Amino acid sequence: MDIVDLKKNLALALSENDVDFKKILSLANEISKHDTESVRFSVDASHISRLGHELVSKQETAVAELIKNAYDADAEYVKAVFKQTSKAGGELKITDNGLGMSRDELINGFMRISTRSKSENPRSPKYTRQRAGRKGIGRFSAQRLGMRLQLTTRRLEDTYGICIDIDWNKFEEVGDLILVSNNITTDSAAEIGTTLRISNLKDSWSNAQIQRAYRFISDLLQPTPLQFAPKKGEGDPGFTVEFFEEIDGHETLIASERQNILDNAHALISGYVDHDGVPYFSIHSKRYKIEDGPEQLISDARVKTVFEAEIKDYSHLAGVSFQAFYFIEDDLPPGSRNIVRNVLRKNSGVRIYRNGFRVLPYGEPQDDWLGLQRSSALRQLLPPHANSNFIGFVQITDLAGEHFEETASREGLIENQSFSQLQDYIYKSLMNGIIKIAHARGKKIFATDPSAKKTTVERVDEITSKISTYVEKINSSASNNGLPRPAVEQAKLDEDVTEIFENIELLEHDTKILLEELGMLRVLASLGLTIGEFTHETRHVLSALSAGIFRLSKSHPEAEKIKTLQTNIESLQAYMRYFDKAVTQNSQRNLEVHELRDLIGDFQQVVESAIKRQFVSLTVEISGYELFVKPSHKSEWASIFFNLFTNSLKAINRAKTIGDIRIVAGEVDETKLFVEFSDNGDGIAEENKSKVFDAFFTTSTPADALADDEVHITGSGLGLKIIRDIIENGGGDIYISEPPKGYSTCIRIEFPRAEEEEIPDELR
Repeated sequence: MDIVDLKKNLALALSENDVDFKKILSLANEISKHDTESVRFSVDASHISRLGHELVSKQETAVAELIKNAYDADAEYVKAVFKQTSKAGGELKITDNGLGMSRDELINGFMRISTRSKSENPRSPKYTRQRAGRKGIGRFSAQRLGMRLQLTTRRLEDTYGICIDIDWNKFEEVGDLILVSNNITTDSAAEIGTTLRISNLKDSWSNAQIQRAYRFISDLLQPTPLQFAPKKGEGDPGFTVEFFEEIDGHETLIASERQNILDNAHALISGYVDHDGVPYFSIHSKRYKIEDGPEQLISDARVKTVFEAEIKDYSHLAGVSFQAFYFIEDDLPPGSRNIVRNVLRKNSGVRIYRNGFRVLPYGEPQDDWLGLQRSSALRQLLPPHANSNFIGFVQITDLAGEHFEETASREGLIENQSFSQLQDYIYKSLMNGIIKIAHARGKKIFATDPSAKKTTVERVDEITSKISTYVEKINSSASNNGLPRPAVEQAKLDEDVTEIFENIELLEHDTKILLEELGMLRVLASLGLTIGEFTHETRHVLSALSAGIFRLSKSHPEAEKIKTLQTNIESLQAYMRYFDKAVTQNSQRNLEVHELRDLIGDFQQVVESAIKRQFVSLTVEISGYELFVKPSHKSEWASIFFNLFTNSLKAINRAKTIGDIRIVAGEVDETKLFVEFSDNGDGIAEENKSKVFDAFFTTSTPADALADDEVHITGSGLGLKIIRDIIENGGGDIYISEPPKGYSTCIRIEFPRAEEEEIPDELR
């Protein structure tokens, strides 16, 4: 058809009362092809299917992306129901109570490929959440999962909802994308929020896959176990997600904050104060079969709070109640360890609710209103009991403000006698709980408790004595019927006995050498404990300084010196946390499977303040999920990343340039994973590339006590040697690789991937 006929047909289509939009678009599209002066890009409809599989390779990732979209829409609750999904062809329904979408937002957002909405608006409109969803990936996630999508959405201010029905099979047909139409209708019965109904699923879903999808969104979860608080106050109320499986009309809860997070707590410690001011306490632990209370709180005399006042009267606390879930991070089950740690990292602490409203800053990361951090650092009470070991809430009912009143700045409660009683009651209740758990675990509780364990020397002496006694009995015993042994047999026995005693002497000699080495290791271990205690104690001082500076910044918001001081303290706090964590991790010598995404994420969080202070940018690019490295020590990975990071800082400092560090990770093949650490520093001279992994080789100069910052960023020449030893002992390889464009140095690590049998069933 020539252009003249096309124009006539288009004019005729436009003049009709019942407009055929598809026909108009088709004719206009054909007319545009007759343009002899310019050409335009067009998109084949089948490209949608390819994008779905290329951008979202795994079905678990696709579900996670859809959940993240609900988070970005300021939803408080998401329910995902997997219906008849034991084999392909089932249905997935995801419902959230977020803000919903208007017709314009649906058309220009969800239905428009590659929008700039999230880059231009990086935070959500209601709760100002940092957006978690990847740009434009939601629609492709839905296409990746099933062949049909029904989307229903409604905003609070709208009188009805809107629905769109998308049949992805239409996109398989050859033709222009713009010509594929999808029906849109209204629904007056639609609930506020958004519902996605994805049918004719392309894959089956096992219980393990559903659990894995839940783990992928663990960094968004904010547990709210105290459901009896009538209101959660201003600000973000939290984000709760539940996964259900529906079989023959019956729904079963598969994954939730209760099952995957709170049920992994070692204990639930709770309590209340009655109307006469009598404090009560309870502890429940399925793991250790403890069901105690409520019983009147009688504190162990050895349990001392870090506050000066000794409280015995709780008359101001009538009606106060609390709950706290107690976690021991190093004793979590493998299948839930990462998800629980992610949640504890962001949401641990004991919060205060007064008359149903949250009172800040109690329970925030830098707040230590119960003195748990300081108490943990003093180590008079040995079981773990820092803020990071608890997810808890305290509820105060004091409508008249008789005992508890907020400060004039509305930042916390006035620290009066009532507040001191509250601190004492909650602290002692928590300590009673962890003491009971420590008893059940067979752990030492107080530093003054005697140790019943025998020393290594005592154990060796005991074994040697038993062997000697046994040999003597054999040597002195007679043969059958009490008759002497024949000479040949006796000679052979004497020879065997002599050999046994010689071996005992060799064992004793080797043991002494090992004990000497063990003594040296004890010295190093004690140094590590000293560092740990120092960092704990210093962190509390820094917390107090940080709080003071925060108040100053409120009254002098434009003061640059205060901002600089605040930045420096944040950097110190990050390093304190790093050393504290490293010492703890090195005490746990169990080999475990770790996911690269978690390892790099932990490291990135540690150095966040440092890169800001050094004016260095750090970008991280990780391709894929389930990048499990073979069983190894997490603390060694921390050492690897930190050494590479400090080397990059040195190189950048020497180059006197605006620093740029890039970490890229992914899979080499089915057996190996890789991490590349690049920087734009001064690079490595060609003649030094074969030496950098040798012991004591360094391009840095030693720093004295009065050296400036530039000189202090130096090394001993052992860092890369230690890294190489760690990686090679694990069966991996490390070498200098060709740096990407814009970078001068690239260190590449290749490390064995965990075998299927090495990955716990819960992680598969």
